[in-house]
Amino acid sequence: MNKIEHHEYTGRIDNPDVNERLHQIIRRWHSKTDAGAPVFIGFRSEEGVKRNQGRPGAFDGPVVVRQKLASMPYKTPVFDYGSIIGDEDLETSQTALGKSVAEVLANNQFPLIIGGGHETLYGHYLGVRQTFPKKKLAVINFDAHFDLRNERPSSGTMFHQILSQDQDVDYYVLGIQPSGNTESLFKRAEYFNVNYALMNAVRNTNIYAETLEKLKGYDAVFATLCMDSVQQSVAPGTSAPAQNGYTACEIHDMVAQLAKLENLTSFDISEVAPALDVDNRTSSLAASLFHSFMIERETFQ
Repeated sequence: MNKIEHHEYTGRIDNPDVNERLHQIIRRWHSKTDAGAPVFIGFRSEEGVKRNQGRPGAFDGPVVVRQKLASMPYKTPVFDYGSIIGDEDLETSQTALGKSVAEVLANNQFPLIIGGGHETLYGHYLGVRQTFPKKKLAVINFDAHFDLRNERPSSGTMFHQILSQDQDVDYYVLGIQPSGNTESLFKRAEYFNVNYALMNAVRNTNIYAETLEKLKGYDAVFATLCMDSVQQSVAPGTSAPAQNGYTACEIHDMVAQLAKLENLTSFDISEVAPALDVDNRTSSLAASLFHSFMIERETFQ
């Protein structure tokens, strides 16, 4: 059984009589906490990155992102489930993450999952599918890579695992980089009818707005953001940094729009690797994206 580690939030206090920063109001999750509230779940794993022959360093992502979130302004209820501690038995770790996601969803709350390598997404999927066993699902992925490899489970195989076993999931991925995907992966994307857009198309067409409109037609949608989709200058701490990825402004705007999707069940940000970061840029950006998402979703609801 995978261990669950709890995180203690600390940070700046401007007025001891007013709770107005996240570290002052966040509480440990339990099954009777407020319905509808966001719940952080960490997945401290980089086994998938190692199997994918990437650069390890994501194990502490859930810790450092929380540290960066702690002093951000927030006043409404928010909870923390803790972090699943992954090990070399990746499959069992992903099952444990799925169980945690399903527990939170069963309480009508919103899981915000902090990776870890992008293998986080498969555990995320397991929890969503357990919660909605007969529903038509869609997953939207902001990513430079398809992650459709057909090999031992890793941070590069998750969508092949899902699509090859589940006929009721449609896959949308935005930000694909031609330099990061072989011809075989493009052909596999065509085989699975993947709805994909190259980075240039995302920037120069209305494809994101069109995608969000399509997603409204599903029973449930879950979302994942791989930080290697963001340009290296603002997100250097990933396994495979991108030179031509999303700018910080672009990805903030896209996440803010995503937050308003009514049938969205859950959201993860993965591939935050503090060991590879520069001045905590990647962790800080991930924290800012979570914060923006929470603010927008709270306003929308």
